[in-house]
Amino acid sequence: MGAKNQALKNAARRRAEETGQSYEAALKDVRREYERGGLGEDDHQEPMGFDEAADADEHRPRTGTTGYFVAWGVQELLGTEQVREVVEHGEKCGQPGAADPILCHLCDRRIDVTREPEVHLGLALIEVPVPGRPRPKETMVPVWTHEQCGRTRVWAWSQLSLERRRRGLPVDTASLPPKQRRRGARTVEDYYVFTQPENSPPLFYLQPGSPHRHGPAGFRADRLSDGLPALDLSREEARALPEWSIAADDTGLLHIARQGTGRWYQPPAPWTPSADWLAAAHYHRSAIVLTAPADTVPTEQLEASTGDLSILLDAGRLEVLFGARMTVDFVPAAATGEGAR
Repeated sequence: MGAKNQALKNAARRRAEETGQSYEAALKDVRREYERGGLGEDDHQEPMGFDEAADADEHRPRTGTTGYFVAWGVQELLGTEQVREVVEHGEKCGQPGAADPILCHLCDRRIDVTREPEVHLGLALIEVPVPGRPRPKETMVPVWTHEQCGRTRVWAWSQLSLERRRRGLPVDTASLPPKQRRRGARTVEDYYVFTQPENSPPLFYLQPGSPHRHGPAGFRADRLSDGLPALDLSREEARALPEWSIAADDTGLLHIARQGTGRWYQPPAPWTPSADWLAAAHYHRSAIVLTAPADTVPTEQLEASTGDLSILLDAGRLEVLFGARMTVDFVPAAATGEGAR
């Protein structure tokens, strides 16, 4: 049974228990809502990002037949050497009869690396409050999954807990995020600011209008899973990532996409930067895209379209600023009809 079908059945079972509906009626309602693009509070998707990890690199030990696929964000957080050590640990503990077996975090069954052609490795970010410190301490736990249970990613701990509950697996209810009742809720528009640093590609800052359900850790986990790196502007320049691009026409910027994965973000209407901004993007054939969680930059500053984004220096030090230098693809207006958007 596919992971999606199992998730729908688990959701229907919970709804039947909570509402008194028959299981068959609850399953019909859940499937109808899924087809419409929403499964209710536990299945809300953030407006940015992809459903699966943007990339996965394969690690294959010389003596093994199993391929270990590692989510892009895991490589970014741990580095190649530490990833290799985690894979070697999995190769050892995934053998039949191992005293400390590896378990799939999305089904709770053992992973037998002698029989699985493919195993996926991700990470869960766990925040632990520390007395006297303004920020919680972050720890990282490897997340092992079977291929058939779904491609892995970087998770906030509450995201992983919620996904386990969707699949009918036991969770500590204290680790779940606050409940969300989104039906009929007012849509909060995202904020964006265009700036033109001297002698460099123009900058585009995108900030969600609503807080991430799983907090800054959830925002960070999503961006790393998308394949978008953290960026500390006080120490480094934005990386050029040719697989990312911004589509634009005469009306403005249409969407941001990643090659091989699809559209990462698309606004309700095209963004309309100034003519000078577009001219700079034409000249450099690229732009620097930055994004950070809601409320990173005060909304009154964003509503005034102020170009001073020095506050993003602090966001970078806190590892909640993400961005890269992306190509800007200008397309003729005739090619941007409804089918292209």
